[in-house]
Amino acid sequence: MARQKRDPGQSVVIPAQTGDDGPPPFAEPEPMAQTSITYQLASISEDAIAAADRMFMKRFGLHVHEIRVLRLIGDQPGVTFTVLARQTKFERSATSRILSRLIRNGFVRRVNDKVDARQFRLFVSAKGARLREQADPLTHDIESLMLSILDEEQQAQFASALSRLSGWINAEFTALLAERYPEVAGPPGRAARRKQASSPS
Repeated sequence: MARQKRDPGQSVVIPAQTGDDGPPPFAEPEPMAQTSITYQLASISEDAIAAADRMFMKRFGLHVHEIRVLRLIGDQPGVTFTVLARQTKFERSATSRILSRLIRNGFVRRVNDKVDARQFRLFVSAKGARLREQADPLTHDIESLMLSILDEEQQAQFASALSRLSGWINAEFTALLAERYPEVAGPPGRAARRKQASSPS
């Protein structure tokens, strides 16, 4: 039986796979980056900060992150740098640079600890307090505008969910994650390593 010749310009149609043979070839991957919760939260935060940062710089001469540090100090008079660095969610070196600028520009006072000379306490100065009186209402207005797409009930639900999620992430979730993925906990501290070394094998 003679083989039928195919026209070179004729396209070849590949039938789609069906049944239990798996997905069709060249299937589009799931857009993990865009659907990831952490990505979406980070994206919202970065977009909102970028818009607000220009306004704060023009009005107050400070970046949003610098005002965040100023607020954390103002809400906790006498806070130590160790605690502050953990709360800012920045790199420790970045927090140190921001703090140095705030002290140099007279927004924050640094006072030596009376009990532990190795530590110092941080306080907002009168100049820093005056700046907060102007900056805080502006932040509230920006956030209200950002949430205006949600009605009052949705805003209340969103705030409640964020608060619950934040508490869970900073408590039970961290321990659960370390239990499931031991590498998350990181290497043992110096004291733990000394204890391991001295333990009989």
